Amino acid sequence: MQELEPSIAFILLAAGRSERFGGDKLMSPYGGKPLWRWAADAAQTAGFRDKYLVIGAHSSVDVPDGWMEVVNTQADRGMGTSIGAGVSAAIDHRRLVIGLADMPMMSAAHLRLIALERGPTFTRHKDGKAGCPAGFDRESFATLRHLKGDQGASGIAGPRGPVIDPGHPGILFDVDTPQDLDGRTDANGDAELMIDT
Repeated sequence: MQELEPSIAFILLAAGRSERFGGDKLMSPYGGKPLWRWAADAAQTAGFRDKYLVIGAHSSVDVPDGWMEVVNTQADRGMGTSIGAGVSAAIDHRRLVIGLADMPMMSAAHLRLIALERGPTFTRHKDGKAGCPAGFDRESFATLRHLKGDQGASGIAGPRGPVIDPGHPGILFDVDTPQDLDGRTDANGDAELMIDT
């Protein structure tokens, strides 16, 4: 895919506590590579030049070439602090797209749609609520930098921006427990994109 404007950056949140998983969730093998690499590779394919990886202080995730490492020393206080850390690091951009490292089926095409929108833009989840991946213009940066605890960014949506259907529910597959990974690969060990019908 063609490279996006340098003013549009991607933030991948990979500093979660994995409490329900009971171990290092993001390093768990999935389809032949660590779970978190699927989301990272989708962002790479989508054409983001500048990419920020937010990790915890004791993370075992190796930051790949072409990514900027952001260490969130307050990761144990919740996702809001990781959003704030990522936005603070990427503050010079005009638009930011935020994704979660435990969503391995994020598609590059969907990330590009969010990147090219204006204002707060969210993904429509199965329950109709707005969620990640999501995009934000500079007008939202101050609010994002001061999120607390497990507070997400969906409260910013309001009537100011679109909520985009992902096109297929499988794209929204996220991993919370080891059982979520059971049966999610084909016979060759390749992750299946079309998980739910």
